[in-house]
Amino acid sequence: MRHGMKRAMVLILGLAIVTFAGSASAQTAAANVDGTWTGGTATGSQSVTLVLKQAGSKVTGTLSGLGGAVDGPVTGMVDGNSIRLQSGFGGKSPTLNVKGDQITGTVAQGGALTLNRAKK
Repeated sequence: MRHGMKRAMVLILGLAIVTFAGSASAQTAAANVDGTWTGGTATGSQSVTLVLKQAGSKVTGTLSGLGGAVDGPVTGMVDGNSIRLQSGFGGKSPTLNVKGDQITGTVAQGGALTLNRAKK
């Protein structure tokens, strides 16, 4: 009788660990994008500044340097290590990648974009 009970407890414990591990990996924390980001495009023709304020997965801020209607206020969402921004005129950016103090991606206004977080 005791052997059957131990086996059932081990099975329940194993299922609990697998369930917890699966839910923990599914809930990846949003990257921290607070701050001022500077950089430019691969062509070097544009100097870009992005200032972001983050509240949970939502971000607001300002963008300058890409020109035209793209510059100005932005809003967006951070999902794991990705960020997607929307400018005030309604245009959406492609998904940009966040890795530590660097944001990379491709934008129509200048091709490949690399931004680095300004140190305080």
